[in-house]
Amino acid sequence: MNSELTVRTARQGDHEWIVAAHGDVYAREFGFDARFHDGIAGKMHTFRQLPGAFGRVWVGLVAGRRAASIAVSERPGEVAFLNFVLVLPQYRGRGVGRAMMDTALDHARAHGLKEAQLETYSCLVDARALYGRLGFRMTEAIPGKQAFGQTFDQEFWALRL
Repeated sequence: MNSELTVRTARQGDHEWIVAAHGDVYAREFGFDARFHDGIAGKMHTFRQLPGAFGRVWVGLVAGRRAASIAVSERPGEVAFLNFVLVLPQYRGRGVGRAMMDTALDHARAHGLKEAQLETYSCLVDARALYGRLGFRMTEAIPGKQAFGQTFDQEFWALRL
């Protein structure tokens, strides 16, 4: 793991930061409009209402500053679903994304889940490359999705744990 990185469970204020950071990064890098931010806010609200003790949100800190996020929830069939995967641009290429993914995947394995799944978009080239290096494989692609003022392929990926 990146020696500069500290990963901790989300605290007061972190959930709002995750929503805002997603909105900012996706607007700057992919031209997504405000509907993306609003969708992330809705997903976060729903995530925080999930029952059970499995679900977690983590924040990665570099030099004490928020740098990354990831969350995991449980789905039927012993499936872990990863969400809110984000590494701020200035912290990329330093192993932060892999460390965040490892945190969530280790949590899922420790709870005996059999598969991890996630949703991504074709425009997220770096994230998709990381998922591939970790052994995830695309299970479904929905081409030409129009959302957030853009057109991209919506993709679903899975990894046997």
